[in-house]
Amino acid sequence: MGYVSKLTSAGQITIPKKIRERLGLRRSSFVVLDEIGNVVLLRPFEANEETLRILRKKISKTGLTKARVHEIVERERGKLWKETAPDIR
Repeated sequence: MGYVSKLTSAGQITIPKKIRERLGLRRSSFVVLDEIGNVVLLRPFEANEETLRILRKKISKTGLTKARVHEIVERERGKLWKETAPDIR
């Protein structure tokens, strides 16, 4: 079954709830958009074990905690949101 979503002025779309549930997407989930001709394929982002190992190693060398990384990501995400979509909220 196909779904229709409207593109906002900020270039965002809403992924229908049934699709989000089927794909296991939650708030702050990452997705990958692949362009195939004039079709865009959306799929959940799944890091492989090698990528995760490299990231963990780099992070552990910095001395950052998981909580601190989460805090930084949320702060920067908020800044980016304000810069790219100031009229939305």
